[in-house]
Amino acid sequence: MSIDLSAPEIQAAIGLVDAQLEREQRTRKIPGLSAGIVYDQALIWHKGYGFANLEKQIAADERSVYRVASITKLFTSTMMMLLRDAGKVNLDDPVEKYLPEFKIKSPFADARPPTFRQISSHAAGLPREGAQEGWKTGDMPSIEALLDSLKVSETYLPTMTEPKYSNLGIAILGYALTKIAGQPYEQFVRERILQPLGMIDSGFERDQYGDDHFAVGYYSDNGVMKHAMIWDANGFRPAGGMYSTVADISKFIALQFSDAPAGASRSQILGSSSLREMHMPVNVTQDFVSGFGLGFGIQRVGGQKVIGHSGGLPGYTTNISLAPQLKLAMIVFTNTGTEPVLISHKMLDVLIPAFKNQAVEPTATPEQIASFKPYLGRYAWMTMDDVLEIRMLNGRLTALTVGDDPSTYIRLTPISEHRFKMSGGTSQYEEMRFEADANGKITGLWLGGYPFRRLEDED
Repeated sequence: MSIDLSAPEIQAAIGLVDAQLEREQRTRKIPGLSAGIVYDQALIWHKGYGFANLEKQIAADERSVYRVASITKLFTSTMMMLLRDAGKVNLDDPVEKYLPEFKIKSPFADARPPTFRQISSHAAGLPREGAQEGWKTGDMPSIEALLDSLKVSETYLPTMTEPKYSNLGIAILGYALTKIAGQPYEQFVRERILQPLGMIDSGFERDQYGDDHFAVGYYSDNGVMKHAMIWDANGFRPAGGMYSTVADISKFIALQFSDAPAGASRSQILGSSSLREMHMPVNVTQDFVSGFGLGFGIQRVGGQKVIGHSGGLPGYTTNISLAPQLKLAMIVFTNTGTEPVLISHKMLDVLIPAFKNQAVEPTATPEQIASFKPYLGRYAWMTMDDVLEIRMLNGRLTALTVGDDPSTYIRLTPISEHRFKMSGGTSQYEEMRFEADANGKITGLWLGGYPFRRLEDED
């Protein structure tokens, strides 16, 4: 359902987001913050706050280039899906099938080699960083050194237990994918993902960017902003080595909201069925509060399933959060250490109600309400243990099982005479079909495949 972006409620929400982001940038003393809102296929709003470069007083904006850090993992997972859809890899294959060097000890019974699906969803129980000290100097080890370090490492959880985030795992996964693809990781991502999406300012080399748009990374030393150390990703590139902008990353987000087969356009690099597969949970926490799909983190924000990823490196913290059902997303990139996930979710808490209200079908007209009157009443299924009430609720025709929580009602949308599409309930998206006798009196209904008869005392 299309949304009127000029609606006062939406414009007011965007105005509030603008004011809140300005306050976040000021109170958190963030040198530069670039933000954007994506709706469906468009970056509908963007703004920069502060400076991408303090020394040269270059303002932050939607074209400022940031190190997006672990958001890179989403591109590695996209590479995996492209190779899967091309028939070159099975997600449930063990990675060591394609990369024999990938062997790690497990202290757990019935241990099996981690698969592509498990590693991409952080369900393999692997160490977060592995036995290496690259974070001390900023010079990360080569992939060969990482693989060699596995000799003194072991898994911390059995596979498919609960999320155990692993930069090490994604780095190795990316290397295995390069072996399968037969070309370097950076080249594959550039040619098969960035270029088709039109992400012209995204890549893996600092030297490709001039100072006019590059966001310098800073850290605070007793309130004085200093340049953060340069982090050399090396073997960790598939886990966090990419640079991008708000304008560019919005195109990757737009892909997630697209509903078309692969190849329908130059930018449709994955079909919508594969994209939805990436967005669905594979691995959840024991309390069901959060989890991971294929690359994407999953949380609940503002009553919606929200997917995305954050990133953090010396001098940079970034986040993208997407609400797929509403085709709505928030982007927050900063050039210092802060809390972009918290900031993004605060903004979504403002935006989601406004977009959700606009997305709801309009209330029935007086003429429709009059036409719905013959259907109103109670209906029983077989032994009368289940009684369904058809009634008008908040200006819409609804069905509610008597005795259930009123918030679980089914919304009915007319299709044709006596036929309605259901939204909500376990038979949602199917039809509710009413039956009438020779005189046109409604005598019963079918809820999907279940027959209900009308109760006479409700006529």
